[in-house]
This record gives sequence, C-alpha cells and structure tokens, in this order.
Amino acid sequence: MAESLSRGVCILSHAHPDFSKGGGELAAYYQFTTQRAAGQRVVFVAASETATQYASSRPIEMVLRHAPDEFLYTFSGMAEDRLAWNDPQQRRVLVEFLAGLDCSVYHLHHYWRIGVDLIVDLMVARPDARFVLTLHEMLAICLHHGQMVKTRSRELCRQDSPMRCLACFPEQTLERFILRKAALLHTLRRFDQLFYPSQFIRDRYEAWGLTGPRAEVLENYLGSATHGAPPPPPMPADPARAAHFGFFGQPTAFKGLDVLLRALPLALRSRPDIVLTVYGAEREDLLRPFPSLDPLVEDLGAAVTFTGRYNPADAVSLMRGVGWVIVPSIWWENSPVVIQEARHAGTPLIVSGIGGMAEKVLPGIDGLHFQRASGVDLARAMVQAADPALHQAMASTVRPVIDRAAFLDALNAAYSPLA
Repeated sequence: MAESLSRGVCILSHAHPDFSKGGGELAAYYQFTTQRAAGQRVVFVAASETATQYASSRPIEMVLRHAPDEFLYTFSGMAEDRLAWNDPQQRRVLVEFLAGLDCSVYHLHHYWRIGVDLIVDLMVARPDARFVLTLHEMLAICLHHGQMVKTRSRELCRQDSPMRCLACFPEQTLERFILRKAALLHTLRRFDQLFYPSQFIRDRYEAWGLTGPRAEVLENYLGSATHGAPPPPPMPADPARAAHFGFFGQPTAFKGLDVLLRALPLALRSRPDIVLTVYGAEREDLLRPFPSLDPLVEDLGAAVTFTGRYNPADAVSLMRGVGWVIVPSIWWENSPVVIQEARHAGTPLIVSGIGGMAEKVLPGIDGLHFQRASGVDLARAMVQAADPALHQAMASTVRPVIDRAAFLDALNAAYSPLA
C-alpha cells in the first residue's frame, strides 16, 4: 500500500481488539485512542488473523485500511512460531509500509506476529526514529507460549536454562535454545526504551539477561473503556453481594477456571449462599478443554451461571454487579486487564498469589490471595470473603491503578530524543 501518512507515533500490535480480546492488544489499542484523544498524531497497525485467512484464498494487499489511522496486515509469510518471516518479500513489503509512515516513534506492543527480523530491518530503514517496546508476557524467555509452566506437570518454572527447556521440549536441541535466546536478546537490546507493566516481569526479563535499554515500569492504561469517568462510589453493604463471585475471561488451560469450579463445592459446604457467575464463556466453552468437569458443573446447579462472551467496554459495569472478582490463573500473569477493570469498578479481588497478580492486589488491603492451583485454599478464601464486613472493608480501599496524565507523561518522556 503506497500511501503517505503523516503521523508522529506508530503503535504496532500483534492483534487488533476488534478481532481478538487479549490484554496486550487491548492495552495497545487503548494507548492509541488515549493519545489520539490527547491531540497527538498516532497510527495503529496490527496483525490480523482474519485478514490472513482471507488472503490465503485470494490475492490481497498485505496491508489493509481498517478505520481512520488504523491498518491491518497479514502474517501468512511468517515462520510457524510467528517470531520471524519465511517469506522475505512479504517482510520487505511490510517494512516499506511501516518505514514510509512519517513517524518519529515506533511503539511496539509485542514481537510475536511482528518478527525480530522485521524489527531489525525497520530499525535499519528508519535510523532517525525512536523504538519503544512494551513487554506484556515472556514468550522470548519460554517456548511454552511464554507461560513458564512446565509442559508435563503444569508446575511453575522459575528460571530458564537450555537443559530445563529441553526437558519440556525433548524434540528440540540445546543449540536451538541457545541460539534462540541470543537472537532475541540481540534484537530486544536494540530498543531505545522498554516498558514493563509490572515489576515482576521486569525482574524476569532482567534476570534472563535483557539489560542495556532504558527501562521503566509503566502500568497499562485502559483509556475511556474504564477510565472515562471517575471511579464509582463504594457499593452499600449487602450480604448477597459479598457472597457473589465473578470470573471474567476465557476458560483456557492457564486461566484457572477449572481450579475455581473445583473450589466452589468445597466453599458451598460452609457457605451455601455462595454463587459464581462466569463471564466470557458458555458451559460448552468450558467443557471443550475440561470435559471431566461436566458432572461437577451439573451437580453445582444454580450455584454457577455461564453468561457467554461480553464486550470489554461493559466489563466495569458487569464487575459492579458482583462482590468479588476472582483471577485464579495458574501461570505468571504479568498485569491482567481484569485486575485493572475490577479496581476501577471498586470491586475487590481474589487472586493467585504469584507473579503480577500478587503484585497488583495487596492481601488484606484491597483483596485476598490464595495458593496457586489449590482448590482447597481458594475455597478457604471464598468463605472468608463472603463475610459482609470483610467485603465492605476491602471494597472501600480499592483504587484505580494509573491516571491518564501520568500515563501520557511517561510516554512523552520516552519518546523524547533526549530520553
């Protein structure tokens, strides 16, 4: 697409939230809308699975206009792991498009579906520009989807090494892991600025060896979707609300909904009034990855309700309708969007006591922790949380994470040539 654009900042993302609702793409897009609303010149370019599927069956331009100042690109020419390009011509076309934007800053919100080789080519093509990267997860560190969870046991992995990685992926070679790390570190060290949404993930990357670029912990800002209005006042004390728990998200193997559902009947023994609402999935969505849970869900009856998918713009109002939001993930979450949304809603949280979840929720202050992957300990926390007095105390201390002015100031400081 040979089209000249005059924009100061290009935000490059691995997906567009119109088609994918993950935390990284939501954070990237809300940054785009926030900067644009602040009068800054900004363009949003995102990988698109929909466009890629469409392009596979008919000739199509590699970059498509999606909305004003928004573009989608196909990634069919990428390697299987989506970290590099098999098709140099497609990579060249995308580099030429990106380099042709009249931008002084390229702010990336991933390297997956973008490609480390494309990043280097773009840096060579635009030596006058600044390059900023927000690191949302640990894909560079861990071949297992960046989860740092062992493939055979679902145990947490606390440190990478070629031999530890080989235990999870015996079909690979030590040389492949060594070269992969060297190549990724070489590219990531070339950025002018790194942003980490939590101290936890910063510590992980720096222990892995990513030092050199200017780095800062900057919480994601979710823009008008959650911060367009001041935080609502605390809800009045209500015993039924205190015993109403909500799960928000998809029932993937790492999100811990199976742990929560196994905890629920244990909690009901002490508090029969407890109810759980699952936002983001139907019952069938849960049973596809966890078919063995079917009898348990059947026995729970009215104690659990599945509402299906929801619009992220409605998350805060939905969270206002429950007493607690539970984030039971079994992997090292970095900075879950759900936690930000719940805090803006004024709804206290119960979270796994690991990673960014433990960092964002202060136990006994604005929420509760439980032992990761332990249904027994989660049931204990739910029974404790159902006490109306405790719920009211926790809800009164919940505060939003970051305001718009602080977020924009941090970006502007990073974008300055003097940074």
